[in-house]
Formats: sequence, structure tokens, C-alpha cells
Amino acid sequence: MTMALPPLRPGLSPDLLYPADAAYMARTDLEQTRMLGYTPFNLDAVTSLLMGLLGMRAAVRHVSGATDQILTLISRAGLEVAEDMRLYESSEQAERHADDLVAKGCRLFWPYPLRDGRFPDENHLVPPALWRRLNAKERLSDLVDARFLPPRDIGPAEDLVARPFARPVFIKAGGGIATGWGYAVRHCHDEATYTEAVQWFTGLGDKAGLVVVEDAVNVEHCWCATVAVTESDIHYAGAAEQLFSAPARQFGSLVDAANPLPEAGVALALSIAERARRLGFLGLAGFDIGAAADGSLYVFDPNFRFNSSTPQVLLHDDAARRVGASVSLSFNDGSPHPFGEVARSIVGPIDDGWFVPTRLIDGAHLPAAEGLSRVTGFLLADSMTQAQERQSLLTRILRD
Repeated sequence: MTMALPPLRPGLSPDLLYPADAAYMARTDLEQTRMLGYTPFNLDAVTSLLMGLLGMRAAVRHVSGATDQILTLISRAGLEVAEDMRLYESSEQAERHADDLVAKGCRLFWPYPLRDGRFPDENHLVPPALWRRLNAKERLSDLVDARFLPPRDIGPAEDLVARPFARPVFIKAGGGIATGWGYAVRHCHDEATYTEAVQWFTGLGDKAGLVVVEDAVNVEHCWCATVAVTESDIHYAGAAEQLFSAPARQFGSLVDAANPLPEAGVALALSIAERARRLGFLGLAGFDIGAAADGSLYVFDPNFRFNSSTPQVLLHDDAARRVGASVSLSFNDGSPHPFGEVARSIVGPIDDGWFVPTRLIDGAHLPAAEGLSRVTGFLLADSMTQAQERQSLLTRILRD
């Protein structure tokens, strides 16, 4: 019989992540996520994040991510799910759960704003207007000293038409629109890619708003630094190095004890968070910080929300310790097989401790998944090479 794994203890306790009255409610609409490339699947899938990290706080979750089988697997991995969970199948049910939680005195938190005007400001942990201000890329200079920002110009998208290509740049959506995943970022390394990016942004019409044209500075590594902001303090949780398939196209996250975010980068992340705390922000945030060969640090994006790497960062130290690993690599893939088969295929890696699931979705309970179940988490290993081997193995297990 397989020995039960020791419980996983996050690097920061739930009390430091969010206030006791905070309730996780992430079910929004496609209007709020129009610059994220969200599909109907994503609207419900996002509600399954932060499983096992919220203590006894309330959470509104889609049924596809919280079946008995899924909760058993997550518990088997060492994560304790003790939250006040409210399950839904439709967006209307999700909002009714939120209404009930608000009536009980809870404040809602989310990675992206909820349906416009649906809940008054006092019902949110962070008022939407403040969230939009803090996440607006063109206002990053409000939070970060100029020496830590790449050279950048800001203006209406239509002004790009008259602006000639002069050097490699990134063009990014500004304003208070929710962005992420690199969906609203274009890397322009020559005249052709610049012209293509200009056409994309100007083709958005009124949706484009302000854009940021940022010099493509050369960095050797880039991390997402995770912090938790309370009313009285800032807590640093760690950082995951971002892995890119192409500039601005992130495909994964790596935590490697041999390559942490430099101490100066930690101090920079804490200073950004402190400025936001004084403005009233509470909860988890993450900042993209790159390091150049000469040691210069650059901040690229403000992410005043939890990030895809947040569970990995919070759980890495304990998960690595219990199996004697030093590296963790994110994992996210789908399977066309019934979830019962998926569960049987991943229980071995879970029991062996080298795979920690942080989100599982049974596609049979989510029509927008089109029959695919999703497996998200991270792999533990002694090296990046071994982590990649295990990544390939788990992918084969899920797809074969």
C-alpha cells in the first residue's frame, strides 16, 4: 500500500493571503476579459484555481473542478481543502452564491473584474476602479521608479499609424482593461512585425484605448515575484522564472533553487507592493521583473491579482522538501479520456510526490470543455532535464 504523503504547507498561510472575510468569486463575462483571449471555457475554469490555499474562506467554484474524485486527488497530493465551497453550474447560480456571501458580510476577490456594475464597490475586497488603476500598464510609473522601467512611449492606438519603426519594441494594451497571457502584447522586431501589430491594435477600434510602446530591452531571466499585501504589511512568497516560447509568449514557470530572483529584485517587488498597499490594495499580486546581463532590473507588468505561477510558488518549498527535489516545472495539459481514466493515470505520479495537481477539471461536467479534461499543477525534479522528462511522460500518460 502506498504511504500517504505528508501534508503540504504553503509558504504563506491563508491568513496572510486574504482577509478572513474575503470570498473567492471569479465567474465574470467575456466583456470583462475581451483583451485576454478568454473563451467560455476559461470563464468557468478560472474558478477552480487556488484550491487548497484559502483555508476556511468561502469560494464559488464550477462543479467541473470540484467533484468528489477531484477533491480526493487533491487531498491525496497533500493539499487540505477546508474552504466553504459553493458550487454552481450556470453564471446565474454563481452570482446568486455571491449575493448570499455578500449578505453574510463577505467581500469578493477575483483575478479579473466581475460583470460590470453587478456588485457595489463595498462588496469587493479591492474596488474595481482601484484594480484597474493599479493594473493599467501606462500607470506603471506611479508604482515603479523610472530607472527600473524600459524606455516607453504612451498614446492612443491610432497614433501608431504615424509612428515609424525605429528599433525592436513591445506594443502593449494600456488602460484599465484586464490583460494577461501575452494576448494583448506584440513583439515587433522588424518593419513587418511592427506593421502587423499596428494593424491589430488599430483594428480593435474603441476597444484599443491607450497603448504602451516599450523598448525591447535584453534580459537574461525574467521572474514573476509573488507578494501578499495585508492592511499592515507586505509578505514575499517567492518567484517563478518565466519560460517563453517566443518574446511575450509564456508557456510555463520554473522554480529553481539555483536561480532565484536576486535580492534587489525582491526589494523592488516589496517596494511596488507597499505603494499599492497605501492606495488600499489587499491580497495576492505578482510583478514581472527581468534581470539584464549587467545586473540591471526592469519591471515589465503590474499584476495585482494572483497569477498562474502563484500556487507553484506558494507550495514549491514544501513539495520539493518532501521528495528531496530542487526544481519545479509547471504543467498544464488536456486529455480526451473520461476523467476516471485520467485520475487513474495520474495517481501514481501524485503518490510518488513528483506531481502536485493544483487544478483538475472534469470535462464531462463543463460543456465548453468540448470533452477535454484538464490537468494543471507542477512537477518536482532534481534538474530541469529531469523535470522536462517527467513533463513528457505525464503528457504521454494523459494523451495515450
